[in-house]
Amino acid sequence: MDDAKQHPLFLKYRRDWLHKMTGYSKGYLSRVAIRREPLSSAFVERVCYRLRKQESELFLPEHVVPRTSGGRRSQSPVAQKSRG
Repeated sequence: MDDAKQHPLFLKYRRDWLHKMTGYSKGYLSRVAIRREPLSSAFVERVCYRLRKQESELFLPEHVVPRTSGGRRSQSPVAQKSRG
């Protein structure tokens, strides 16, 4: 796959290693890597926590779900769409 189409996280870290570190399945990580599955706030938070890195070190700003004024993340567009 063309590296430009993958999330930068997967250019820096192998999916096997991320699977071991985060507990996410390799299939799910593959779907996120090739952008078939959107980044969720739970995914971003778990990856940052387990890797002990800031969001800005792992994710591009346009791919991160924004936070609300209370510090919580707003829903991804996919979650908002599915709720109606």
